[in-house]
Amino acid sequence: MSSSVSSTGLGYSILASLMFGLIPWYVQWLNPLDGYLLFWNRILFSTVTALAALLLFGKFQLFLQLLKQPENMLWLGAGTILVAFQWWLFVWTPMNGLTTELSMGYFLLPLTLVLTGRVAYGEKLRPLQLAGTILAAIGVTHEIYQLGSLSWVAVAVAAGYPLYFVIRRKVKVNTLACFMFENLLLLPFAVFALVNSEGFFQTVAANSNLYYLLPGLGVLCTSAMLIYIAASKALPVSLFGLLSYLEPAIIFMVAVFVLREPLPPGQWVTYGFIWLATAIICIDAIRIVRKPAIA
Repeated sequence: MSSSVSSTGLGYSILASLMFGLIPWYVQWLNPLDGYLLFWNRILFSTVTALAALLLFGKFQLFLQLLKQPENMLWLGAGTILVAFQWWLFVWTPMNGLTTELSMGYFLLPLTLVLTGRVAYGEKLRPLQLAGTILAAIGVTHEIYQLGSLSWVAVAVAAGYPLYFVIRRKVKVNTLACFMFENLLLLPFAVFALVNSEGFFQTVAANSNLYYLLPGLGVLCTSAMLIYIAASKALPVSLFGLLSYLEPAIIFMVAVFVLREPLPPGQWVTYGFIWLATAIICIDAIRIVRKPAIA
């Protein structure tokens, strides 16, 4: 792995982790709606947000150019299936008391991304990054031993996202244009689901705060995802994956201290190793961050 990393990429990774960590807390304010409705509202308002951003930043022409590239659209179509399932999980699990399982999936994800970086791109780890990976693997192994198995939620997160990021690296198209395309593919399903949902419009009418909370969900999810993808392109896959430990640490704290989900005593050992690994990885990333050139 390179001896220096992009300071912009590092900043993007940290900011995206913070924003994703807030989503499980945010959806609690949308309590009248179940996870399925939240998912389709996320698609609807993410599409609106992405379109507004394309027009605001003068990037709409890039989206039109993408529509003339059949190969890229085919790859993005495959990626859309992968990431749509992840988006659904992210809003469904907090509403069904499975935030801790979601957190475990994101604890596993950096390890599968490190493997992806090694296999797909031949990346090597720095000594401190290797130490952090080993500590994290010990924590995850301890958790698997405690549980006796992995939940399907954790496996889906850890296995799905690496494939998606490989696809996004392959498609050399503007990130916002790609995000708009992904959401547009899902938009007809979202509109159909919401229009045919029994009681959805009545629920919104009876809860006036949903008029701004639902668009807010779209803005938050869109911003977090775009920044996350930008980080994945600016950093080596292995380092990007290891820095992703910030996100489940935040989700974990939200689950336990804000949402008051129960945590068995044995899991503190798991998260102790992972927090230590996260600290080591972050310290190493800050040490090697590329300093701006001085004029």
